[in-house]
Parts: sequence; C-alpha cells; structure tokens
Amino acid sequence: MSNYPATLVDLEQGAVVIGGGDVATRKVQGLLDAGAHVTVIAPQFTHELEDLARDQRIAALRRAYQVGDLRDARVVIAATDDPQVNQAVYDEARARGTLVNVADDPAHCTFHVPAIVRRGQIAIAISTGGASPALAKHLRAEIEKTISAEYELLARLLAELRPRVQARVPRERREALWHELIDATLPLLQAGDERAAREAIQALTQKAEGNKQ
Repeated sequence: MSNYPATLVDLEQGAVVIGGGDVATRKVQGLLDAGAHVTVIAPQFTHELEDLARDQRIAALRRAYQVGDLRDARVVIAATDDPQVNQAVYDEARARGTLVNVADDPAHCTFHVPAIVRRGQIAIAISTGGASPALAKHLRAEIEKTISAEYELLARLLAELRPRVQARVPRERREALWHELIDATLPLLQAGDERAAREAIQALTQKAEGNKQ
C-alpha cells in the first residue's frame, strides 16, 4: 500500500499515549520534540515518564485506559503489551476519526512514526511504511552524517531573511536567490565563519533587490 507523507504542525490540542513502558517513553519524547501537548495513560510509568510528569511536561493519568479517554485527542499512540487494550484504543480512535498508531503493529495504524533527523527547525523523516524500522534507523544514521549542525544555523538565517525577500525581491527572482544564498553561505558556516555568511547574505539580497550599495 502506498503512503502519503505529511508533517503534523499543530499538536498543542492534544496527543494521547496509552502505555507507560519503554516504547511509550520513546513515543512521548518524539511527540514532545514536535511541540505536542501529551497525555500519558497507564497504571505504571517508567522513571523517565515520571520525571516528565513531575516537571509538568506531560499530563499523567496513572490508571488503565478507559473508553472515552480519546475524546479530545488529535493523535493517539497505543504502546501497551496487551493486544486487547491496543485493539480497543485503535477501535475508539477509528470511530472518532482520530489518527492512531499501534506500536509494532502496522496493520493497526493510520499513520506511521518515522525515524527523524532534527537540526533545529529542520526535520527529515525516514519511513519504510512499517516494513522495516531497523532500515529506517540505519538510514537516519547515514543522513545524520551528512546533515551537519550548520544546517540548523542556515535555516535560522534564511527564516530571518524570508520576510525581506518576500516583500522586496521580485517573485521571478526569488527561487534563484534562495539557491544562491544556500550555495554561498553553507560552506562559510561549515568553516565556522558566521560573519562572512551574513555578509554574503546581505550582498546577494541587495543585488536581487536591485540595490547598488
């Protein structure tokens, strides 16, 4: 079955994780990295989840899952070791039209959690559609070698510049400008020369705006 990759950008209204073990802990951390507001429901939590609850980074319900727990969820992950509970979570989520992922059970998922390489605002997702999580992790490690930390700074600099380009650079010139900026500044950032990178950004942007100064 083919899949359609997409990025969820608004998880503040709620992600619910059913389960409190090691798998659930990994899923929770990924959701937190994406800025989600996470509620965890389980009779017992790992030490890591307890720490997150104590620091008020997650909402914690220390009890078994109950039908109705997914009422306000936008995304649901079932990560228990009880197939019946996972099935019940899946059934409720589907009935509510909520995105649901049952860990290690691709047949009971309406979305898959990819392996992710993060560099600040940059997120590169690798998915095998549930076919081989091990392969996805291998590919993530390979990509991490290529996408260095300088890409995080480059993304931040380009984000700062974007309103200026949108307002002052002719539309037909913008795409070429972005490519020129990346080609010119990335080597400078990789060499540790942020000042030179900013100077290059200024010069190229002024040229695209038609300024002579």
